[in-house]
Amino acid sequence: MCPPLIAALPTIGSAIMAGASTAGTAVAGTAAAGSSIAGSAITGAAAKAAAAIAANPMLAASTLSSIGSTVMGAQAQNDMAEANARNANQAKMINDQQINLQESQLQEKAAQEKIDNASASRQALARADMAAINSGGILNNDAIGQSIMRQGLVADTGISQNLDRQTAQLGTDRLSNKNRAQSRINSVSTASNTATGLQIAGDVARNYA
Repeated sequence: MCPPLIAALPTIGSAIMAGASTAGTAVAGTAAAGSSIAGSAITGAAAKAAAAIAANPMLAASTLSSIGSTVMGAQAQNDMAEANARNANQAKMINDQQINLQESQLQEKAAQEKIDNASASRQALARADMAAINSGGILNNDAIGQSIMRQGLVADTGISQNLDRQTAQLGTDRLSNKNRAQSRINSVSTASNTATGLQIAGDVARNYA
């Protein structure tokens, strides 16, 4: 993007002082690398300036100032886009951490509920056994035990299903968080080499028209 443009300014400045045509070649070769459209525009504008700079050398300083302003503006845009992306990713990371913590807490809660449910089932079975012994075998202990186990399984299933629903919602929250971060990043674009190069060509053309 624009770091090569900034690095090229001394070379461009020297070339401008030597002649507009040379300046155009310097800018086209360094400022608009990878953009043939911008490079051609800069070179064409510089060719028209070759005669004008000989008549008024002060135009060289003006041109260099214009180019520098254009390049620094593009760099400022890149810096703003970079800071925005960094902040968006930081916010996403914090939100993801909160979601992960919430998911971990839900999993621990579900596990504890199942442990408590198993403990309650064992205690109920123990009481049923004791009641059967005290009744002299009158109570149908097998039927009571099966009922207790069935109730425990139903409770465990409900716990698992509830956890699955909550986990699915957290997955949706993660996706929304990712999309928000990407939308925020896309809201601030970086500077375009082509646009910057064409702007420089415009600066040259205006000064040497």
